[in-house]
Amino acid sequence: MKAVGAARDLIVARLVAGDEVIAALQGLAKKEAIPSASVTGLGAIREVTLAFYDRIAREYVEKRLTEDLEVASMVGNIAWLGDEPIVHLHGVVSRRDATTAAGHIMRAVVSVTLEVMLVIHPVRLARRADPDIGLNLLDLP
Repeated sequence: MKAVGAARDLIVARLVAGDEVIAALQGLAKKEAIPSASVTGLGAIREVTLAFYDRIAREYVEKRLTEDLEVASMVGNIAWLGDEPIVHLHGVVSRRDATTAAGHIMRAVVSVTLEVMLVIHPVRLARRADPDIGLNLLDLP
């Protein structure tokens, strides 16, 4: 991955073929000590696991796609759970025939390139477990 930043309020990163998206962004968050960020991106991937949270079962239902896909939209954020950055992403991907799939991105591998913009926020956002919902939610005042 290659990244460039300006005045610590914007980082533009270009992930390359073979990069695992969430791991790359977690590494960037640690390296740059990003307190929190809004994330957007677009590009091309060759593998993605999308998920839908079943609130009754309190678990993610996953669907893995292993084909060339365009990332039509990717949005999310970076916050922290203890000492680990949590990259929370949702996305819409399109196939060759222009059909789409969407959901929570559990894992994605870049095929060609993925262009990502991170708008850095100065406040360190944290996540904490919410036992009623079964997820690590943003811990906001």
